[in-house]
Amino acid sequence: MGTGGTFLQVLSSDSLSAPLSSITDEPDEYTSSPHTKPPTPPAPLIIPKRGPLAAIVRSESFPDSPGSPISGVIDLTHQIKTLSTYAFAHGGFADIHLAEWKRRSEDGEFQSIQVVIKLLRILTRQDVDGVRARKRLNREVYVWHRLDHLNVARMFGTSYHMGARPAIVLEWYQNGNASEYLKKNPNADRKMLIHDTARGLNYLHTLNPPIVHGDLKGNNVLITRACRAVLTDFGLSQVIEDLKGPSGNTTTMVQGSIRWQAPEIVLDDENNQKLQLTFPSDVWSFACTAYELLTGNLPYHNRLRDFSVIQDHIHGVKPGAPDTNIIYAPGPQDKIWELLDRCWSYQPYMRPLMKDVEAEMENMRY
Repeated sequence: MGTGGTFLQVLSSDSLSAPLSSITDEPDEYTSSPHTKPPTPPAPLIIPKRGPLAAIVRSESFPDSPGSPISGVIDLTHQIKTLSTYAFAHGGFADIHLAEWKRRSEDGEFQSIQVVIKLLRILTRQDVDGVRARKRLNREVYVWHRLDHLNVARMFGTSYHMGARPAIVLEWYQNGNASEYLKKNPNADRKMLIHDTARGLNYLHTLNPPIVHGDLKGNNVLITRACRAVLTDFGLSQVIEDLKGPSGNTTTMVQGSIRWQAPEIVLDDENNQKLQLTFPSDVWSFACTAYELLTGNLPYHNRLRDFSVIQDHIHGVKPGAPDTNIIYAPGPQDKIWELLDRCWSYQPYMRPLMKDVEAEMENMRY
């Protein structure tokens, strides 16, 4: 299907006339309200929400033109207006802006909602092939747009309104990321947020084809209005890695996330080997994120410099240890610490699968 045809199809589709209330971030499962929530707005193409992604990827091609709308993904270029020239937040490799989306309501009138747009900084670097970068990003956005899970951040579409730089349009989670949220709400249910994180990551790992997150940490776990956790930025770390300049320098992603990265990833990067992000490396990062959410401390919190973290990896030191003085979650902690310890095995094949981690979290929640 050509991109021009897709764009016209999107503009005329019923999905743009869905009621605004249908994009709220509180799914039925996560609220005690007696009122029925409206369904999630449909994708512009008729695709089963939880069908195998492999079939989707095989059935459609990605656009050749990097500046054109991505086939099967809603292009919101003419409906998005950035609310400020300056980003309100900066991630490891992206600038995040608040924006206004003029969306057609049920009665045909345009109404405005706030969203966030994420711009990858690497696309402005001189040593990056812009055409290849956009094509690589397109593939990740294409897959992300079709994901449907309570613990995965919702992506509405793309926009090219900021100087033709491709931007990802996401739901705005006003509670911010998990790290910020827990500083403001120290009595929040931390085990529940960790369990949510495990469920989201297990969903990514058990898709067909599966997805490796690659950069899981507290800043990449967002909190909904219902105070539940959703994952964001999965796959983007591999985009950055694939677009790394010919110098072989360590990427911003690895520099900013080294405390959460598995030892085999960190040490391979130090040896100028191409990073191979895997399910076991995600499991290590999950445990680091769980430690962060549970204790309020960063992994390897007693180390001030990333170099010291690398040395700890070389000597087999794990990111954290039980300390009842810094545990916020109520109840016995032995089981969760035993689980984190297994996730921190220095032998990747010894780490549990996320489906088993999720099952254990389910058993220890109550």
